[in-house]
Formats: sequence, C-alpha cells, structure tokens
Amino acid sequence: MKKSMKTKLAMFAVAGAMAVSGTVGIAAPAKAGNTTNDEFKYNSNSPTGISRWRDKENATKVYIYPTTGPVVDYRVQGKAGVTGTANYRSAYVTIPRGVEASVTNYVYENDENYARLRMTRRSTVTGKITSGWWSPDSTKVYTVYPK
Repeated sequence: MKKSMKTKLAMFAVAGAMAVSGTVGIAAPAKAGNTTNDEFKYNSNSPTGISRWRDKENATKVYIYPTTGPVVDYRVQGKAGVTGTANYRSAYVTIPRGVEASVTNYVYENDENYARLRMTRRSTVTGKITSGWWSPDSTKVYTVYPK
C-alpha cells in the first residue's frame, strides 16, 4: 500500500512538472520583429534602385519575394539611426521571380536598426518594372540566399 502511494505521488509530480514547463513555453513566444510586407518597385531605366528604409528589429533574414518584371540582383543595406550612413550588409543575390527568399544579412549584428534593398539590373533591358514584397525581419525561413 505504501509503495503504491509513493508511485502515485511520483506520477503527479512528473505530470505537474510537464504541465508547468508546457505553460511556460507557450507564454514566451519569439519576438516577431518588423515582418509586415512592404511593396518595392524598381524601374530598369536606372542602373540601380532602392526601397525605403524600414526598422530592423532582430537578427532574422530579410524576406524578398519578386513577383513581376525582369530578374534583378538584390543587396541588403543597413544604417544606424535616421541620419546614418548606408552600409552593405549582404552579398548581391539573384532571386528569380516567384521565389520567396530569405536573405542572410548582418544589419542587426552591426548595431544598425534600419534596412533597405538595393537593386541592380542584370541586363540592358530598360523600361521594365520589377516589383514584389519584402520585409526586414522574418518569422519563417524560405529559400536561403546566398546559396
């Protein structure tokens, strides 16, 4: 009889520990960051184009999803503060139209809190617009660039 009571107490203790640890895990979600998608447009009449600056809130990859137009090269730039200097924080990557991409960058790791895209045309095609969506932070990992 004593042994069975000890066994029951041990089972309740384990069950209680599991319940508490499960609750703690649910109560502490990962910080999402600035994951709202923003549209970018790049007109190939210019050799290069840029997106607007956006807050970079964590060390996740930059999300880029080109949806229309010619294929271009992308590079992530970062800066510290509104009046900071733009610095390159990724390699140039070529992302095909229709591919959701996660671009490795080092904006946040360099104590910078703003990011933007710099786009460069790959050919002499002019008068075409490449557009799509991007966000400085990401909750998922898509096709990772550079490969």
